[in-house]
Amino acid sequence: MSTQPNAPATLTEAQESYIVAEGKKRGATRDVRPEAAFDKYYTVLRVHPGDGILTDNWHTNEVLSHARNNFEGYTFVMRTLEAWGVMIENDHRGYYTAGGRVWVLDLEPCGGKKPRLPVAGDGATRG
Repeated sequence: MSTQPNAPATLTEAQESYIVAEGKKRGATRDVRPEAAFDKYYTVLRVHPGDGILTDNWHTNEVLSHARNNFEGYTFVMRTLEAWGVMIENDHRGYYTAGGRVWVLDLEPCGGKKPRLPVAGDGATRG
């Protein structure tokens, strides 16, 4: 068995999987899609039901409020969104399942991490 201790590590090798450090399945191994292999950032502009009809009840309102408070205006790495269960359709649309329904995330690609965007109707300042 021959090993080469001084062999340089190649950076061109594709990463095939990674360990999820955050989200719903912490510690699970996930396959990396080619698009997610590198740090690709998205800002979540808006969370909404798409063309689904919302039932005006406590549960639906709480789930929508929670999704908006935790996603809208924030910039995430693509891997983080996927670890939390967001299925990214393209650079401008993602889908997140919570509370028994699918929520639509309007996305905007960006070059890197940036501070939270101001959210309409949000009186509180968040960091």
